[in-house]
Amino acid sequence: MRGAAPDGADSRASSEAETRQPEAREAEAREAEARAPEASEAEAGKPESGKLGPRPLTAAAGPSRPASATGLTSGKVTPDGKILYRRLTPFVLWWVWVAFAVFCLVDVVFPAHSYFSIEFVAGLLTVTALVYACTVRPRVIADEESVVVHNPYRDYHVGWGAVQGVFLGDAVELSCARSAGMKDKTVYCWALYTARRSRMRAQTQRSLIKIGRSATLPDKGADIERHDAVPLMAAELGRRCKDARERGAPDAVLQISWAWRPIAGTLALIAATVLLIVLR
Repeated sequence: MRGAAPDGADSRASSEAETRQPEAREAEAREAEARAPEASEAEAGKPESGKLGPRPLTAAAGPSRPASATGLTSGKVTPDGKILYRRLTPFVLWWVWVAFAVFCLVDVVFPAHSYFSIEFVAGLLTVTALVYACTVRPRVIADEESVVVHNPYRDYHVGWGAVQGVFLGDAVELSCARSAGMKDKTVYCWALYTARRSRMRAQTQRSLIKIGRSATLPDKGADIERHDAVPLMAAELGRRCKDARERGAPDAVLQISWAWRPIAGTLALIAATVLLIVLR
């Protein structure tokens, strides 16, 4: 009887272990289910082993990326709710010229105190007026109803109903309807010029999309807007035009006006410079 006691204890222990085993398996299963989403998220963020290549073209890297993320001054919302399109490079050139003009005044004009210094100042101010008109003044302002193109010495105001198309060449081009009996006029946006290399990149991306390779692009040069945001600005203007037409934009015609202030200022400075040279 004493020898049988250990066997009974073993049987009771085994029965208790068998009773607890389903509970332990259920607990382990619940823990595995809780860890499964975390593991799947971690694996999704890792690249497949042994595979290196182009990264996915995500929304942050694709054409929907805001132009402001590129370091250019495109798509800026004005206080009155309109959208201002322009590039940063002309502003850089403007301030470089201002620094050069100030240096000339300090180094040449102030020490000289001669008639030549007066002529030099007049000529310097004339060139400064030209540089301002060509760099700071050009801009494109758009809203839900119309678009206004400010070029150095001329302004164009056109409702979306008169815009026949938006194109990208050496600059953003608007094909606009004019009064009856007149041919459509192409308005070139001085502020939204684009380089030939950028246009070729844009054409390359469109070719990749056409042949079905738009899902992935190489790391270098994948974000076209990182180099030049003008194609994005042109696309946005085209989208605004399309949306306005779908909303039933009324018929309109192109309105052209001269920018008399910069014209008068530039002509006055040119006249003063010529007069000083003649009276010398």
